Amino acid sequence: MRAAISLGIGVVLFVAAALPQARSNAFRDGFLRQKLHFSAADLSDLDAGRAIVRSLDTSVRQEIAHFGVVYIEARADRFIERFSDVEGFERGRGVAQIGRFSPSPRITDMASLTLPDDDVAALRACRAGDCEVKLAAAGMTRFRNEVNWSSPKAAAAAQVNEIARQMLLEVLREYQSNGNQALGRYDDGSEPLHAAEQFQALLTNEDLWPAAVPTLVTYLNSYPNGRPEAVDEFFYWSVVDFGLKPTVRMNHVTIQRLSQRSPPDVPYVIAIKQLYASHYFRSALELRFLVEGERARGRSGFYLISITRSRIDGMTGLTGSLLRPLINRRSRNAIRGYLEHVKRQVERPALTAE
Repeated sequence: MRAAISLGIGVVLFVAAALPQARSNAFRDGFLRQKLHFSAADLSDLDAGRAIVRSLDTSVRQEIAHFGVVYIEARADRFIERFSDVEGFERGRGVAQIGRFSPSPRITDMASLTLPDDDVAALRACRAGDCEVKLAAAGMTRFRNEVNWSSPKAAAAAQVNEIARQMLLEVLREYQSNGNQALGRYDDGSEPLHAAEQFQALLTNEDLWPAAVPTLVTYLNSYPNGRPEAVDEFFYWSVVDFGLKPTVRMNHVTIQRLSQRSPPDVPYVIAIKQLYASHYFRSALELRFLVEGERARGRSGFYLISITRSRIDGMTGLTGSLLRPLINRRSRNAIRGYLEHVKRQVERPALTAE
């Protein structure tokens, strides 16, 4: 089995071609086996409840992408119901802290957010072009000037955490009003990076995003304008650990119910758009497809498909060539573990009758 899959049009346009026949296992035995070259062992692992994740080739050195799939023996609606309780659903498996924002976000939504100790220490010395945390220069100045760094360690950390919460809330509220341009820029490296430009670059590669969901992809770019029909959305923050530095992230989740059912066996598509990350990620976007169908032995449920793409620091030059295989491997393992965590969460018995 190849470690990477060519990021060609055939890989991702399964929405328009392979998925409509999911119930007859054309998705599993046709698309996965013939298009993605899943081996018999891969399909056996999938039937046994394990997730399969493959890296996708990308033409941009700063980007990594993955295709993941796991079969879940439950209704697709159950997944949506449980995923909407993102705090209970996501916690664990590398997610140390998490919180969902209220419909009108407020500072108390982040009352439990605490930055990693190393980040607190790093913020004291941050300067534009030399900072261990991804921030704009104005944010670095704010931490230097508004924190009483001569106070006891715990008191200084409390001040840092309060400022961090305020800054995240400001970004989110501005984003809800003005969209991507509110995401600002990162001045931690040698060159400033504009988050909106980094996200736009993820959307311009048409090979990655299936043509079957154009309205959703357009909405991700034009938010808050052009909201499609049958869309629910929410925002959440988390502190995640993928085996490198714990990273504070803030995400925008959009769930679209495909009422027209085109393709007919894909009731939902979900987009998870990164609004901020304190380390590594310049921008990130995940599309999830819930594909109804029967797997081997006739057990009904759905395939959860995950297509992720990220722009990441330090992926160019000699250092980048050495880091890329490590980052690819760790991110693959993280996605595999997450998909299997999702499977357990959705398949566990409900607390009340469904």
